[in-house]
Amino acid sequence: MRRIELTPRPDWRSRLDAVGFSFYDLESEGGRPYWNESAAYVFTMPEIELLEQATTELFARCMEAVEFVVRQGRFDEFGIPERFHELVRASWDDDDPTVYGRFDLAYDGAGTVTLLEFNADTPTSLVETAAAQWQWLEEQTAAGSLPVGADQFNGLHELLIEQWEHIRTARWGLAPGARLHLASLHDTGDGELIVEDFDTVAYMAETAAAAGFDPKLIFMEDVSWSVDDNVFLDGDDEPIRRIFKLYPWEWMLAEQFGGFLPASRGATQWVEPAWKLLLSNKQLLVVLWELFPGHPNLLPAFATPDALAGRAHVAKPRLGREGANVRLVDASGGVIASAPGAYGDEGFVFQERARFAPIPGKTAVIGSWIVGETPAGIDLRETSGPITGDLAEFVPHYIDPDQPDPADRDPDDSDPQPPHPHPTEETS
Repeated sequence: MRRIELTPRPDWRSRLDAVGFSFYDLESEGGRPYWNESAAYVFTMPEIELLEQATTELFARCMEAVEFVVRQGRFDEFGIPERFHELVRASWDDDDPTVYGRFDLAYDGAGTVTLLEFNADTPTSLVETAAAQWQWLEEQTAAGSLPVGADQFNGLHELLIEQWEHIRTARWGLAPGARLHLASLHDTGDGELIVEDFDTVAYMAETAAAAGFDPKLIFMEDVSWSVDDNVFLDGDDEPIRRIFKLYPWEWMLAEQFGGFLPASRGATQWVEPAWKLLLSNKQLLVVLWELFPGHPNLLPAFATPDALAGRAHVAKPRLGREGANVRLVDASGGVIASAPGAYGDEGFVFQERARFAPIPGKTAVIGSWIVGETPAGIDLRETSGPITGDLAEFVPHYIDPDQPDPADRDPDDSDPQPPHPHPTEETS
């Protein structure tokens, strides 16, 4: 894994618009655009296979963790109110289908991949991963800016269509043309459309349509409850029977209409399902380490910092997003970096710090996507600091067909990089 500099396409903004990715100019570090194609990350095929294997393994362990929590009834540790315990249990026992998720991974550049967290309920960076960076790969390869035969770990688009079709036919038994609502939050109170969420849901609607659904885009603000019919309605008073939402379950549980969720079971199918409450919460990291201590893809994680005394670690709010309220603590217990935010009242988990590849001046976090149970591709977000937050930049990647596997390199060859990866940490 290495980072190289490249010349951006002269018309990159209009090209990204063409694939439905319009929020590329969101401000990142230093006022730069969120999308950064002045650089790229380069991988060998063995490295990609390593990431793919780690993703498969982590998903399997996460499924075991959910089964364990449900059977043990340990919902309180995840902050799930008692009145919703049965909702989560029934969702898991009924095998409510999942479409996707994104693991945030640390790769040390020397063969070790570790889990930072699982964005299992409302992962973003979907359209830029599936569509934008693939378009970039094709056009930069055609222009001669990338090696002939350059590839990308990116089957996200095709796998999403396959998974939606599987859900429509094998799971829900629906004929082509079945209605699927897709919802996001319109705004945060200022009336301004949240473009990132809207573009993401619009892209998901495109994949669902290709799988035979009749998609209808709505906003969560317009969802209401029919007392007479015991069903959720959209803004046109159409019953919502099946809905994909880019809206966190924990927000739904805390809102006025949350109390109707148990009553809607059987009338409304939610994607992602309610059992994802157990995976999108960083308490999952503690349970995983309890069940699989010493696992090579896991970092030690605990509900209190005591077990990590004398070791560099990270305090993460259980429901935090985009690095908010994360604290990095050194081996002596001093806070060496922190991020502001509105999270933390729900409690923290404490995780040993991860090691990353020695990319000069950058912390590069790998987002590894899973669709159904299949690893589907990766994206990379980078920052100059140790906490990856909402100012991180998205950088495309490719697989170099001519780059040798680092494991095969002559140990006597000179290496300008430090021999050991530096420790750093992120959360998103």
